[in-house]
Amino acid sequence: MMISNREKSVLKLLSERLHSFLTIHDIAQTLGISSRTVHREMKRVEKTLENYHLSLSRVPKLGLRIEGDPDDIDQFMQALNEQDTIDLSDEERKVIILYNLIQSKDPVKLYSLANEIGASTRTLNKILEQLEPELTLFDLSIERKRGEGLLLIGEEVNKRQLLARIMLEKLDSDSVYSVVEDHFVYHSLNETHLQGIVDIDRLFNVERLLMDELGVLPYTLTEASYLTLTIHIVLSIERIKQDGHVEIENDILNELISTEEFKVSTRLTNVLSDIYDVTFNSSEIAFITMHLRGARRRHETTYENSEIHEQRVTRLIDFVKSRGFSFKDETSLFNGLNLHLEPAINRLEANIETYNPLTEMIETYDKELFEAVSSGLKIVLSDYHFPKSEIAYIALHFGGMLNEKQSPSLHVLVVCSSGIGTSRILSNRLKQHFSEIAETTEVSVSDLKSIDYSKYDGMISTVSLDTKYPHITVNPLLPEQDAESVKYFLDLQQNIHYALKDDVGEKSQLSHKDYDQTVNFIEDSLTLIQNMIFEQRKVTNLTRYLVQTLTKHHVLENSNDFIEKFEQRTALQGFALTGYPVAIPHLSDESIKKPQLIITELIKPLSLKTIENKEQEVNWLVSMFIPANSEQGQLMSEVSSLITEHLDDINHLLNDRVLIENTLKSFFLNKLKQKLTKTE
Repeated sequence: MMISNREKSVLKLLSERLHSFLTIHDIAQTLGISSRTVHREMKRVEKTLENYHLSLSRVPKLGLRIEGDPDDIDQFMQALNEQDTIDLSDEERKVIILYNLIQSKDPVKLYSLANEIGASTRTLNKILEQLEPELTLFDLSIERKRGEGLLLIGEEVNKRQLLARIMLEKLDSDSVYSVVEDHFVYHSLNETHLQGIVDIDRLFNVERLLMDELGVLPYTLTEASYLTLTIHIVLSIERIKQDGHVEIENDILNELISTEEFKVSTRLTNVLSDIYDVTFNSSEIAFITMHLRGARRRHETTYENSEIHEQRVTRLIDFVKSRGFSFKDETSLFNGLNLHLEPAINRLEANIETYNPLTEMIETYDKELFEAVSSGLKIVLSDYHFPKSEIAYIALHFGGMLNEKQSPSLHVLVVCSSGIGTSRILSNRLKQHFSEIAETTEVSVSDLKSIDYSKYDGMISTVSLDTKYPHITVNPLLPEQDAESVKYFLDLQQNIHYALKDDVGEKSQLSHKDYDQTVNFIEDSLTLIQNMIFEQRKVTNLTRYLVQTLTKHHVLENSNDFIEKFEQRTALQGFALTGYPVAIPHLSDESIKKPQLIITELIKPLSLKTIENKEQEVNWLVSMFIPANSEQGQLMSEVSSLITEHLDDINHLLNDRVLIENTLKSFFLNKLKQKLTKTE
């Protein structure tokens, strides 16, 4: 059963007042939402309570309260405290909506689907509107049957293609490639409830079977292609179990039967049939064959129609060069395009819509190159219509080989899923943006097992990695936000780079006093970042809570002095931010031994004074304490700035520990750079 943050807040409020009634207005005021929103939540609240044999008593003029056996109430409250909340993104909601529509042969009730994604019918209708253009691309539509519900209309093969693409969008952004295990760790599916759609164990099993069976082919797939093919096969198993079969035309089937890929697919489906008790007919085998023939490849030993194919590649390169582009390594460009074009043509012939998460950005950031490649394909391969997603992939190959500015100093390892496409364009952009980079080496994730990391000053990847070696993950087109992250990363790596290369007898920029101050700054900053406290507590007295927490974590030199100074500070001005559910208690004093940041979600709202000394209830405490004359005051100011920038979305911000930590780390690295280079 899904439970949102808002539903959990309502349930917690009701469970804290079991012996008194709460009106809708009371709940709305306490949570800072409208009464109408509370009314909408009540259906989900009642359904959750029913799972624990509890009910919601409604008494006119008194309000609402939870009713049930005391043992059931205890069990419910324990489960509620342990329950993780789930707030779905629109993409996750789309997957769940589509999966439910595809799975059902009968119309699905609107309210039932809305409840499934934890949203109102109004929100559901908005998401359905957003889905319409995507459905049209796959020749699908949603029919609204009056009094019956929603029905997805279209061919089975198109339903699978669309669901796979949307799932790949989610997996592509959140999956982590395990360098140790040499396969994708489906992190996003483990931590979201898309796991209810795809069986995690089945994903791993199919992926391993693929690696075993595909070894006989004269080419190797990229890691991303393994992921795509795995998803399609797992969805096929699910759909066959639900009696949903694809239909492939006989002439296409006859062409595929003689291919090596069809033989491999047949062997693979025989194994899958035994394991999962499903029967793959010839159309299902052909469906897998089409995706296998259309998969992107890392390298290949033979080419079909090799001479004609190579002539096409050469003509395409010449055409793009005629538009004013020059390339640093035409041999590598030729080889990369040679590998890509044949499976791309197979995809077009099989009418397989490929997913490319970078299409829009490539078309925007490299507009001239994108248009040159598009025009070249229309002339050189005029028999085929290349969609934007395919053009973008080919443009990536060209973009990665554009001549770039030469520059000195760091040697950076650049990683992508295949090692031949996105890593090259990222390398090019890194050299254009950062003069610190002297050299880049492009590798695929599967190459990392044999890499000697000591040869490199840092690693920048387009795929999330599980290695402990210092690295950063970015979009290969390096949008502004990612460029900033890379800047901080390279600054730190360069400081380390120069520190290691300094001769012992070389005159240092820093005096002994500067060294001491810098070391203290590093130690205090790391202590602050590493020891941040995030907790959920019931607080009735602010001073008592802070003293207990700070004493427990050995922050205070003298608790009595702290109490005196803190209460003097409180008497001068309140800490609550007027109109917002957050307070920022803070103090810089000699009674404090080390910097400490505490973020507290209050189980029950606490009444505190605002900066105008008016009483106001708050749901969050962001408490900041530093020793007198500490440089960490600037780090604390960064937290305050972050909060003021996100006041309208404060609940989301304060629940995002990673965002807060990264903000402090970025600021710390920048300050450290200034200190080491004496530019402060």
